[in-house]
Amino acid sequence: MSPMRYSQSEPVIQNGHAATNGIKGKPGLRRNSSIIPLVPTTHKEDVPLVFREPHINGGFRQVDQPWHYYFLSIFQVHNEVMNVWTHLIAAIVMISKIWKYSHEVDFVNDAYTWPFLAGLICGSLLYVCSSGAHCFQSKSELVHYVAFMVDYAGIGLYGLGSVIVHYQYCSEDSLYELLKNVYLPVGCLLGFCICLCCTISKIYYTRPYPFTRKMWQMTPVGCIYIWLNMPIVHKVYNCYMYEHGCGESFTYHIHQILWFLASAIFFASSYPQKFNPGMCDFIGHSHQLFHICIMICTSIQMDGVFLDMQQDREHLIKRGIPTFMDAFGPVILVVGLEILNIAIFQKIAKDKIAKESKSNVKFE
Repeated sequence: MSPMRYSQSEPVIQNGHAATNGIKGKPGLRRNSSIIPLVPTTHKEDVPLVFREPHINGGFRQVDQPWHYYFLSIFQVHNEVMNVWTHLIAAIVMISKIWKYSHEVDFVNDAYTWPFLAGLICGSLLYVCSSGAHCFQSKSELVHYVAFMVDYAGIGLYGLGSVIVHYQYCSEDSLYELLKNVYLPVGCLLGFCICLCCTISKIYYTRPYPFTRKMWQMTPVGCIYIWLNMPIVHKVYNCYMYEHGCGESFTYHIHQILWFLASAIFFASSYPQKFNPGMCDFIGHSHQLFHICIMICTSIQMDGVFLDMQQDREHLIKRGIPTFMDAFGPVILVVGLEILNIAIFQKIAKDKIAKESKSNVKFE
């Protein structure tokens, strides 16, 4: 392989274990403690360029191991384990909310609750996709690309789910009528754009990534977040200006916005790991902090929406009972578009890897 994709000190795998005799002066392989014996983690120079992260020096899992190795690595100390567990826990929390709320409302027979159920499902899928992506992305370069395409699809679905629940349960009558014909269609478009734009940023940029790539990721996410929070901002405005709409959910909505802003700061920055490269290889990385902030944000958000749904039911139901397609139609549409997006770009990623491999052979 070319030095651009691998270092010249690739570890040798013997009988399922990596040889520990690396180049003198380099950390080489690190045998981490784990419940189940696994191949030791290794240094950044021993993995392809696509797997490396700025200011992260060690704790990388070996590539091209069996699938079960990556699943079992959730019990190993490596530089992705916190990313896996933070959103695995978040998925459990979100799914538990479905179970909890199912004892308070009838998700099966009460159509009024279907948009809320759609939002909870989208939130659960966000975390399942994210946790799975971080768990399995080290399998190979192609798996890495596809795994994060799935991750981006989950982000788009969460944005769409938030659009659905905020419009249905949190919007004042005037805004509801004003945006009646455009709010959900624009939400679908922006939700899909997250998956598309983030995928483009992943496929067409190589490390070290320019800031332009970050803009490809943050712009669609920022747009849908502004769009989905229009009912919340309108509610906050009416509360402060006219003391109207200041219900019990008000504090939840404010806290949700604050936690999202905190998550955006950690996502856009490289701190605290930039202060001391290698210090946050296993814990304290900005992406881990981003995960935690988003987990808190979505949990608070859904609790606030549930309060609005319950407390304003008598008033909101006068707008009409949502149909199955009102609640789940947009989700089905965007899921279909995202699957198509992944199928197309998976082929592009495969061609990119093959082209790079041929190019590397010429330099050997």
